[in-house]
Amino acid sequence: MTENFNQIEDRKKIRSWLIVLGVITFVALVALLKNKGDTNQWLYTEPVTARLEELRAAGSPVVVYFHSPDCSSCNQVQASLDEVHPEFKGSVALLDVDVTNLRYRDLVNQVGVQTAPTLLLVNASGEDKLIVGEISPQALRAELALLAGGTP
Repeated sequence: MTENFNQIEDRKKIRSWLIVLGVITFVALVALLKNKGDTNQWLYTEPVTARLEELRAAGSPVVVYFHSPDCSSCNQVQASLDEVHPEFKGSVALLDVDVTNLRYRDLVNQVGVQTAPTLLLVNASGEDKLIVGEISPQALRAELALLAGGTP
């Protein structure tokens, strides 16, 4: 009888551990997929500061998108970028900076970003232009056309 009781208790312990292990695995999987899903494939993933310097040195036009994850205006700018940038993918590089990431604090300060969203447009001559706040797809298209060397 006690042997039967011990077997039941052992099964309960095993079941409890399996449930705990399953919950941990589920949470880890959700976190992994969430982080993977938030990453836009067309955004450059190297450290932005180094990549920005490379592009400046090469005389390549670049847009640096400064944003915050909890910024509603940033969602509008992201939508404009998602719509317009593919048309300029070959001629204008796009770099992504989350202003809440301490890794980019020096770059945020150097550029003078005060609020998100902010776009830093750097032309082939290395001249900077800041656009602060929301921007429509039409206005962004015109800016990127100028940046790429064309007319809006």
